Amino acid sequence: MNLKAIALATILGISAPAIADITLNTQVLAQANAPLNTYSDGEWAVSIEYYENAYSYYGTNLRTGDTLTLRGAKVGGDSQRRIYTWTNGDYRYQVAWQPSDPGVIRVQVFDGRGREILNRLLYEYRG
Repeated sequence: MNLKAIALATILGISAPAIADITLNTQVLAQANAPLNTYSDGEWAVSIEYYENAYSYYGTNLRTGDTLTLRGAKVGGDSQRRIYTWTNGDYRYQVAWQPSDPGVIRVQVFDGRGREILNRLLYEYRG
Protein backbone atom coordinates (compact mmCIF):
# COMPACT_ATOMS: atom_id res chain seq x y z
CA MET A 1 0.00 0.00 0.00
CA ASN A 2 1.45 3.37 -1.04
CA LEU A 3 0.70 5.91 1.70
CA LYS A 4 1.90 8.88 -0.40
CA ALA A 5 -0.58 8.02 -3.17
CA ILE A 6 -3.43 7.65 -0.67
CA ALA A 7 -2.55 10.96 1.00
CA LEU A 8 -2.39 12.75 -2.36
CA ALA A 9 -5.72 11.28 -3.48
CA THR A 10 -7.31 12.34 -0.19
CA ILE A 11 -6.01 15.91 -0.47
CA LEU A 12 -7.13 16.21 -4.09
CA GLY A 13 -10.53 14.74 -3.27
CA ILE A 14 -11.07 17.25 -0.50
CA SER A 15 -9.78 20.30 -2.38
CA ALA A 16 -11.44 19.66 -5.78
CA PRO A 17 -14.89 20.93 -4.68
CA ALA A 18 -13.30 24.07 -3.19
CA ILE A 19 -11.35 24.74 -6.39
CA ALA A 20 -14.49 24.22 -8.49
CA ASP A 21 -16.45 26.55 -6.21
CA ILE A 22 -13.84 29.32 -6.52
CA THR A 23 -13.75 28.94 -10.30
CA LEU A 24 -17.53 29.03 -10.68
CA ASN A 25 -17.99 31.96 -8.33
CA THR A 26 -15.33 33.99 -10.15
CA GLN A 27 -17.17 33.46 -13.43
CA VAL A 28 -20.49 34.50 -11.88
CA LEU A 29 -18.87 37.64 -10.44
CA ALA A 30 -17.39 38.51 -13.84
CA GLN A 31 -20.82 38.28 -15.43
CA ALA A 32 -22.51 40.38 -12.75
CA ASN A 33 -19.85 43.10 -12.99
CA ALA A 34 -20.66 44.01 -16.60
CA PRO A 35 -23.22 46.23 -18.37
CA LEU A 36 -25.70 43.40 -18.92
CA ASN A 37 -28.75 45.44 -19.80
CA THR A 38 -30.43 47.51 -22.52
CA TYR A 39 -29.38 51.12 -23.00
CA SER A 40 -30.85 53.82 -25.23
CA ASP A 41 -30.70 57.50 -26.13
CA GLY A 42 -33.96 57.58 -28.11
CA GLU A 43 -32.20 57.07 -31.44
CA TRP A 44 -30.05 54.04 -30.68
CA ALA A 45 -30.68 51.04 -28.44
CA VAL A 46 -27.94 48.61 -27.43
CA SER A 47 -28.34 45.45 -25.37
CA ILE A 48 -25.36 43.65 -23.88
CA GLU A 49 -25.76 40.00 -22.91
CA TYR A 50 -23.46 37.26 -21.65
CA TYR A 51 -24.17 33.74 -22.90
CA GLU A 52 -21.94 30.67 -23.28
CA ASN A 53 -18.83 32.54 -22.09
CA ALA A 54 -19.19 35.37 -24.61
CA TYR A 55 -20.50 38.92 -24.55
CA SER A 56 -23.00 39.82 -27.27
CA TYR A 57 -23.97 43.23 -28.65
CA TYR A 58 -27.44 43.81 -30.07
CA GLY A 59 -27.73 47.26 -31.63
CA THR A 60 -30.81 48.88 -33.13
CA ASN A 61 -31.23 52.19 -34.94
CA LEU A 62 -34.64 53.20 -33.59
CA ARG A 63 -35.33 55.56 -36.53
CA THR A 64 -34.64 53.09 -39.34
CA GLY A 65 -35.14 49.76 -37.58
CA ASP A 66 -31.72 48.53 -38.75
CA THR A 67 -30.20 45.98 -36.39
CA LEU A 68 -26.78 44.48 -35.78
CA THR A 69 -25.76 41.48 -33.68
CA LEU A 70 -22.14 40.91 -32.69
CA ARG A 71 -20.70 38.18 -30.49
CA GLY A 72 -17.41 37.53 -28.74
CA ALA A 73 -16.17 40.83 -27.34
CA LYS A 74 -12.62 41.40 -26.23
CA VAL A 75 -12.66 42.91 -22.76
CA GLY A 76 -10.11 45.51 -21.73
CA GLY A 77 -9.71 48.49 -19.48
CA ASP A 78 -9.41 48.24 -15.71
CA SER A 79 -11.64 47.93 -12.66
CA GLN A 80 -12.70 51.59 -12.98
CA ARG A 81 -13.57 51.54 -16.69
CA ARG A 82 -14.23 48.44 -18.75
CA ILE A 83 -14.09 48.45 -22.53
CA TYR A 84 -15.87 45.79 -24.58
CA THR A 85 -14.78 45.61 -28.23
CA TRP A 86 -16.42 43.73 -31.10
CA THR A 87 -15.31 43.73 -34.73
CA ASN A 88 -17.51 43.51 -37.80
CA GLY A 89 -15.43 43.48 -40.97
CA ASP A 90 -13.35 46.66 -40.90
CA TYR A 91 -15.55 48.27 -38.25
CA ARG A 92 -14.83 48.26 -34.53
CA TYR A 93 -17.65 48.66 -32.00
CA GLN A 94 -16.72 49.66 -28.46
CA VAL A 95 -18.80 49.94 -25.33
CA ALA A 96 -17.16 51.70 -22.39
CA TRP A 97 -18.74 51.21 -18.97
CA GLN A 98 -17.88 52.37 -15.48
CA PRO A 99 -19.05 50.15 -12.62
CA SER A 100 -19.35 53.31 -10.49
CA ASP A 101 -21.96 54.64 -12.98
CA PRO A 102 -23.72 51.44 -14.11
CA GLY A 103 -26.69 53.14 -15.77
CA VAL A 104 -24.63 54.70 -18.59
CA ILE A 105 -22.54 53.30 -21.45
CA ARG A 106 -20.57 55.05 -24.18
CA VAL A 107 -20.94 53.46 -27.61
CA GLN A 108 -18.28 54.24 -30.19
CA VAL A 109 -17.93 52.93 -33.73
CA PHE A 110 -14.70 53.23 -35.71
CA ASP A 111 -14.22 52.61 -39.44
CA GLY A 112 -11.37 50.65 -41.02
CA ARG A 113 -9.05 53.66 -40.82
CA GLY A 114 -9.68 54.11 -37.11
CA ARG A 115 -11.86 57.17 -37.64
CA GLU A 116 -14.66 57.54 -35.11
CA ILE A 117 -18.04 57.56 -36.86
CA LEU A 118 -20.32 57.29 -33.81
CA ASN A 119 -19.91 58.40 -30.21
CA ARG A 120 -23.03 58.34 -28.03
CA LEU A 121 -23.92 58.11 -24.37
CA LEU A 122 -26.75 55.65 -23.82
CA TYR A 123 -28.74 55.32 -20.62
CA GLU A 124 -30.19 52.25 -18.98
CA TYR A 125 -33.61 51.54 -20.45
CA ARG A 126 -36.35 51.33 -17.85
CA GLY A 127 -39.39 50.33 -19.85
